[in-house]
Amino acid sequence: MKSRDDESVKYNSTGVGVDNYCSGTKPTPKQRGQLIVKRLENFIREGRSDKGGISFKHWQEMAVHEFTNAILDVEQEKKTDNQFLTRIIVIGAVAIITMGFWGAIAAAKVSYDRQMVAFILMGAGSLLILSIGLWGLRYLVGHLFLGRRQERLKRVAKFDQQLAQLDIDLRERIKRLETSNFD
Repeated sequence: MKSRDDESVKYNSTGVGVDNYCSGTKPTPKQRGQLIVKRLENFIREGRSDKGGISFKHWQEMAVHEFTNAILDVEQEKKTDNQFLTRIIVIGAVAIITMGFWGAIAAAKVSYDRQMVAFILMGAGSLLILSIGLWGLRYLVGHLFLGRRQERLKRVAKFDQQLAQLDIDLRERIKRLETSNFD
């Protein structure tokens, strides 16, 4: 039976790795999982004492808390994204309807003041362009944050490797000192 890690090699229809895909400013599920594991690892390291590790019940409470927070974060991000998208679509639709209505009035030559119609059409067009621009700007900013987040995650992973190596070296030194003291 395949594990979840074996599926991480899959690719979507565009040929981009599934694990590398990230929508905007949101971290991928794998990155969220890695963050939770790092937090729990940090919690375990801080909870160590001379008598031993932390209690399993205490660790379990912390794990439940971390997973709950991760799920709530995802739900809040989805809600925020839906609100933003709905607002942009409504603003764009209002601008198009306004342009269509006042454009029809201008085409039918029913208006007494053509300059007012022109200003209304220009305002509606500007509003439409602004809404499309905000949508695109949010997309570009999301990719900027994605690159920064990936770099930070790489630095954290490298730092964790260095800490693990230092821990191994320290244990070896302690063993050598203990054996040299008894000899």
